[in-house]
Amino acid sequence: MKNFLKLLCVIALVFSASLASGQARYDKGDFLLNGGIGLGYYYAGGVPLLLSGEWAVTDVITVGPYLGYTSYNYNWGSGYRWRYTFLDIGVRGSYHFSELFEIRNEQVDVYGGAFLGFLVSSYSGDSFFGSDNDPYAGGLRLGIHAGVRYFFSEKVAGYAELGYGIAPLSLGLTFKF
Repeated sequence: MKNFLKLLCVIALVFSASLASGQARYDKGDFLLNGGIGLGYYYAGGVPLLLSGEWAVTDVITVGPYLGYTSYNYNWGSGYRWRYTFLDIGVRGSYHFSELFEIRNEQVDVYGGAFLGFLVSSYSGDSFFGSDNDPYAGGLRLGIHAGVRYFFSEKVAGYAELGYGIAPLSLGLTFKF
């Protein structure tokens, strides 16, 4: 059964690669728009919604803004209800390693980088000690990320990103302009 699944994965990979006509390389001045979700959140519960933009400053360096929104609720019964909302905003930069690593597949983009931003936290609800008891403080935020994109076409890619700062893993789509 395992061999059959491996064979099926190889066939699917070859088939999808033959259908795709995209290229991962971009030129200075191109713009990438990323939208996705995070699986996990470093500060609390919830599923982060993520949006970022990247301008290609060179053929291998991109910079741009990012925005993350996370919200979650607690309902402990007996009237205790809490709601936390987090807004992550800032800038991020990435270095794209495909050329350095000599990756020949033009549809694959391997990158890594860092971000600097600010976290805004809000709270509403009841607690044992009265209302407005927000244990999360906003403030300066630093983080790193490493990811890979696969271009399905010249303008659309899927991405997976590991990181520290907002979400341990994020998945989404990239649109190239």
